[in-house]
Amino acid sequence: MARKYYYDTGEEKIGPVTGNELVQLRAAGQIDNSTWVRREDSSTWRPLGSTDLREEEQEEANPSLWKLLTRNLSTGNIILLISVVVVLVLLVLGVLSVAWPFVLVAVAVWILARAVR
Repeated sequence: MARKYYYDTGEEKIGPVTGNELVQLRAAGQIDNSTWVRREDSSTWRPLGSTDLREEEQEEANPSLWKLLTRNLSTGNIILLISVVVVLVLLVLGVLSVAWPFVLVAVAVWILARAVR
């Protein structure tokens, strides 16, 4: 589960936000390493520069497929994409369940043809 933080802009305390959001805010220049932050489950405020966000920075640099999908697609489009993938997998499995002997013969012929060359 993502850790949650609060940060202090000097005028107001904002949060909770995820560590990924803090990394993005810092990258956008909206906050910097001197911005005071605290974890949601703590009462201790410390500068962002002394807060360990390596896990969040790693996730931001190498996002998971799910993170990319949720960042770039709406929920409806994600559901549609998953539905299409499931239907395609079922179709391929259905075709293979009927056509596997033909596929096996075709692969055997291809291997023999390559061996004869």
